[in-house]
Amino acid sequence: MKTIITLLLTLVSCLTYGQGNGLYKFQSENGKYGFMDKTGKIKIKAEYLNVGDFSEGLCYASKEVIKKGYNWIFIDTLGNKVFDIQENFPETEFSNGFARISSFESHWFVNKNGINEFGKTWKDGHGEFKNGIAYVSDKQFSDFYPINTKGERIDNKTLSRIDIYNLTKNDILESKIQTEFKSDKYIPFQENELWGFKDSLNKVIIHPKFYKVDKFKNGVCAVRINKREFEIVNDYFLDALIDENGKILIEIEMHCYMGFQGELIKFYGAPHFGGGIHYLNKNGQKVIPTQ
Repeated sequence: MKTIITLLLTLVSCLTYGQGNGLYKFQSENGKYGFMDKTGKIKIKAEYLNVGDFSEGLCYASKEVIKKGYNWIFIDTLGNKVFDIQENFPETEFSNGFARISSFESHWFVNKNGINEFGKTWKDGHGEFKNGIAYVSDKQFSDFYPINTKGERIDNKTLSRIDIYNLTKNDILESKIQTEFKSDKYIPFQENELWGFKDSLNKVIIHPKFYKVDKFKNGVCAVRINKREFEIVNDYFLDALIDENGKILIEIEMHCYMGFQGELIKFYGAPHFGGGIHYLNKNGQKVIPTQ
């Protein structure tokens, strides 16, 4: 059960969290993080040990390690410090004007000035505000209930993390689906261990020739063109990007492939989220941070 919960929460995280405000985090040669725009131009220098993603104009970041972990602050899109949360932990990015913060023993919501908006805390929380609703609990790990943007409980029923996931998964998925290309509706199919694509009328558009495929988005799709004898745990590995005709745009090893985050494709240079963060645009061109 613990494994299932972990997988579900990971899926929600990947769907919910991504690029924001046109800024993409990158990791420099010194191992520190900064932010660039979609062309690769550096907007915030790589001087942070760890960062989140921008959302609603703010992002949590840290330059310092302390006893409890990282010393987190929130920065704006120019890299200016807006407020700090001292020795506490940012559980979510900003959504509906709030971010959830925890001390690992209690949870609360701050506004964009870093102030506890509701003047109260809870024992636990799940996810961020979405459509004016967030989930909190008076005990750890269970019995979550919804609150509104005034911090008021709005339902007497309690829910598990899985219940909340099932309630919100369709909204999350639908918010990410914006079909602009006919190929975004292509359906993958398998034949003799190889994958290809059909259209909605079951017509074969790209004949099976790939060992693994992702899904089309923005007219392109990541695939695997080289056979692997074994799979590495927790490494979604693909090695090429194709257009909607099946033409290879670029051959490149993409570990922990995360698909489009905003206008760029995000992946890592090595298994287990190692090797630094890398990006491709929808033409298959690498986007490299530059001054």
